Amino acid sequence: MPNSSPGLLSDQSRDKLQRFIAGLPGMACRIELQKGGSIVFPYVSEGCVSLLGIPPDDLIRDPSRFMSIIHPEDISTFLETLNQSSKTLCFWDWQGRIQLPDNCIKWIRLLSTPRNTPDGLTCWEGMVLDITETKLTELEIQRTRQQLQELASHVQDAKEQERLHIAREVHDEIGSLLTAIRIDLSWLTQRLPAGDPLLAEKARTIEELVNKVISSANNLAHSLRPGILDHFGFIAAIEVEAQEFSKRSGITCTFTAPQEETMLSTTLSITLFRILQEALNNILKHANAENALIEVVTGVDHLELIISDDGVGISDTARNKPRSFGLRGIKERVAYLGGTVKIAGSANKGTQIAICVPLEADGTISSTRQQALFDGTRI
Repeated sequence: MPNSSPGLLSDQSRDKLQRFIAGLPGMACRIELQKGGSIVFPYVSEGCVSLLGIPPDDLIRDPSRFMSIIHPEDISTFLETLNQSSKTLCFWDWQGRIQLPDNCIKWIRLLSTPRNTPDGLTCWEGMVLDITETKLTELEIQRTRQQLQELASHVQDAKEQERLHIAREVHDEIGSLLTAIRIDLSWLTQRLPAGDPLLAEKARTIEELVNKVISSANNLAHSLRPGILDHFGFIAAIEVEAQEFSKRSGITCTFTAPQEETMLSTTLSITLFRILQEALNNILKHANAENALIEVVTGVDHLELIISDDGVGISDTARNKPRSFGLRGIKERVAYLGGTVKIAGSANKGTQIAICVPLEADGTISSTRQQALFDGTRI
């Protein structure tokens, strides 16, 4: 077995050391950086055969065989981490794929400690481990999470389409019928006998009921899908929602936004509007606040939606409780958009929910949004 141990070890101690190394789940090695930037392996353990499919002596004679089996897409990170460790003498921790001659793909992790050699170069001593099983499990979890996010987004889209359909039915069909009833009732009231106050009172009562039903139908249609969101845009819809929230809750709700119109895609504007509604609902139910503030801030490539209040403040327990579906729903929606959510609160000082989502120039979701389509899907 190749041996580069510089210390004075007895044969018994050396045998124990080699048996220990041979039993490790991977390959022990020593790596040295050469002046030209290449690497050599003065020592590798027998684990090299099972891990890399290369006999130790062959790798020592021809170190380029190691670089030749690194997956082309992972070579850059290997060299970057190598050079960083060499410059700063920080611990070298690299993960990547290797492609064996039989086209088998493995994930490996290199863990090694650097030190300077007498000639001013760097050498590392450490381990190379096979992490294929762990990595595949991790990638499968990430893919499953992505699929769940896509499913949740699909469900939200389906709900919004159904809400839009019902809102139109309520507004166009039921609204039209109620309006027709009110007109006919008015016509009939004008023709009632003048000397019968009981009939006149009954007609007024029916008219009041019809007006209440019309008002309820309008409110229902608005809650299902605010028409102002589709016709006048995101900013106008938030302004109206803030005013309506103040009226029904008694909480002063202030809204600030850029003077210029913010053009957003339909999906993005609806998602952010629903998040706002959920946040305001939480303020109404839990905050015991007197004032609320909604802020929209736009950047070159992002939009921020900030909702804050001066209420009792959200606690860590409330924020992390298992059945906190409102906050969880906000986080899931923002995560699918590739954005971030920060929730801050302190006792009797209120709560703030700050949402930041990336944008393209046309107001659509940024192409750099968070996604779980990892390189491992090619394995």
